[in-house]
Amino acid sequence: MPIRKERTFIAVKSDAIQRHLIGEIIQRFERRGMKLVACKLVVPTAEHLAQQYPDAEWWYRNVGEKTLKSRRAKGIEDQRDPIEIGKWVREMIIKDIQGKPMLAMVWQGAHAVALGRKTVGSTNPLDADVGTIRGDFTVESYELADLLEHPVRNLVHASGSVEEAEKEIAIYFKKEEIVDYPLVTEEVLYGAQWGKVEEFLAREAKKEK
Repeated sequence: MPIRKERTFIAVKSDAIQRHLIGEIIQRFERRGMKLVACKLVVPTAEHLAQQYPDAEWWYRNVGEKTLKSRRAKGIEDQRDPIEIGKWVREMIIKDIQGKPMLAMVWQGAHAVALGRKTVGSTNPLDADVGTIRGDFTVESYELADLLEHPVRNLVHASGSVEEAEKEIAIYFKKEEIVDYPLVTEEVLYGAQWGKVEEFLAREAKKEK
């Protein structure tokens, strides 16, 4: 796939929908220069979420180790096994998200996955930089989520890799729901022969004669 055609899966979660942040979030990606090629409001089922958050040791370990790293950085001791933590997190996520509306989107463009993650910000909103969606619009943190016994409410989901993006896109969209269309902005971002002043072109044409 050409680099300018890279795709990522972005989902506006129910907490962002309830706070009327859909337009703001879409605008952030538009301003990046990314192209929206699919979008629909869905209500995730347990089956959807089981595919998106796999019942697999690698997933549990990855989530558990990230959680432990964040807690140690803040001086919080947690002796649990990473896999145990990962299973606990997955159970909470599925229980919390299923049955609530979510805006599923596919965004396309150069470095779509990396730019999607940068635009959204750190998974732990307390660590997210100002200027990112999570850094600007939530007071949430792992500590607060643990205290209130819910998964961290960080407004948006963004795929972590190209492979993950393609898998998540396939969960929520059929191929025919993804629209390939020209966007004027793409010529500015990826093209070369645009925007030149007519007088300049006329002078250059005279020189060639």
